[in-house]
Amino acid sequence: MIYLDYAANTPVDKEVLKVFDQATMKYIANPNSSHDLGKLAKEEIDKVSENISKYFDTSKENVIYTSGASESNNLVIKGVVEKNKDKGKHIIISAVEHSSIIAPCNYLANLGYDISIIPLTKDGIVNIEVLKEELRDDTILVSICSVDSELGTIQPIEEIAKIVKEYPNCIFHTDATQAIGKIKQDYSLVDFITFAPHKFFGLNGFGVLINKNNNVIIPIIHGGKSTTIYRSGTPVTANVIALNKAFDLAINNLDTRYNYIKELNTILREKLSKNNNVHINSPLNTIPNTLNISLIGIDSKEVVKELSKRGIFLSTNTACSLENSISKSVLALTNDEDLASNTIRISISHLTTKKEINIFLKELEKILKNII
Repeated sequence: MIYLDYAANTPVDKEVLKVFDQATMKYIANPNSSHDLGKLAKEEIDKVSENISKYFDTSKENVIYTSGASESNNLVIKGVVEKNKDKGKHIIISAVEHSSIIAPCNYLANLGYDISIIPLTKDGIVNIEVLKEELRDDTILVSICSVDSELGTIQPIEEIAKIVKEYPNCIFHTDATQAIGKIKQDYSLVDFITFAPHKFFGLNGFGVLINKNNNVIIPIIHGGKSTTIYRSGTPVTANVIALNKAFDLAINNLDTRYNYIKELNTILREKLSKNNNVHINSPLNTIPNTLNISLIGIDSKEVVKELSKRGIFLSTNTACSLENSISKSVLALTNDEDLASNTIRISISHLTTKKEINIFLKELEKILKNII
C-alpha cells in the first residue's frame, strides 16, 4: 500500500496511541467531578492546556477543545457573529476556504449577512489589495486559512493580521488545520486559530480552537460544565493527553520532517513537470506536503481509481468536498474549469519513502499512456 493522502488524514502515531491507551485506563473519572479522581483528571487537562497555550502565547483558559476543526470553525464564525451583530453584518473570507468555513457563511448570508470573497493572485496568495478595499467599519470577521487544503499555498497571515487590526470592530480568524506541525507561522496578531490533531498523526474526532486574545463569543453548544465557557460537554481526558503528545512530536520534529518532505516534493515536481499530460497547479509558495496537479484532457477520477486498484491511494480534491465537485482552489487560481475538473492532490509526509514516490510516478505514467 502506498498512501499519498496525508492532507485528508494521518495514521495515528504509535506513541500517541500508547499515551491515549494509558490515559483512558488511568483517568477514569469525569474531570468535572469534585472528588480526588476527578481533580486528578482535571489537573492533567490543565497541564496540556498550559503546554498548548504557551506555544500560542496565551493563557490555558483560551484553549477550547471541540470535536474537530469543522466544529471549531463553526463555533468561531457563528460565535463571533452572534456576539457582534450590533457592530455590523459584514464578513470576509478567501476563495480557498474549507467547506466548514464556506457553509456557515452561506448560512449567515441567508440571514442577511454580507459575505465578501477575496480572490487569489497568480501566485495563489490572497489578494491583499482587494482585502484592503473590502474592509469596512462594519466588518466584524475576517477568516483566511493559513494553508490552502487543496493547493497547499501558504497565506501571509502576519501581514493580513496587521491590516485587520486597523479595524477595531473586526476579529481575525485563521484555519490553521493544514499548517500546524508542518510550517512555522506568526500568529501573534491573530484572534482565533483552528487546528485538529488528525492532521499531524493524532487521533480523529478531536479539535482545538485557540481564543488568543480573550474575545467573547457566543457558544453553539450549551449545557454542562467543561474546560471553557465557550463549549459545553464533558472533557475527554485521554483525548486531550493524546493531543498533547501528537502536538509535541509534530512541533519538535518540524524542521527535520520539513526538509525531508521538501526533498520528496522536489522529486515529484521535477518528474511531473516533464509529462505533457500534467499541469502543476500548486505554486512555489506552498507547504512541501501538498502538490496539486491537473491532467490535461484526462478524467482524473478514472486515474485515481486505477491507482487505487494498484494499491496507491490519493484524492482528486479535499475529502470534505462534494462528490464530483471541481476544485474551488484551482478554479480560483487558474480560472480554468477544465483544469479545476481534473485535479489530483498528492499529499505526502515524513512516512513517505522515495521508493513509494518512484513507484507512484511509474504507475501514473503507465496509466496515462494506456488511457491516451
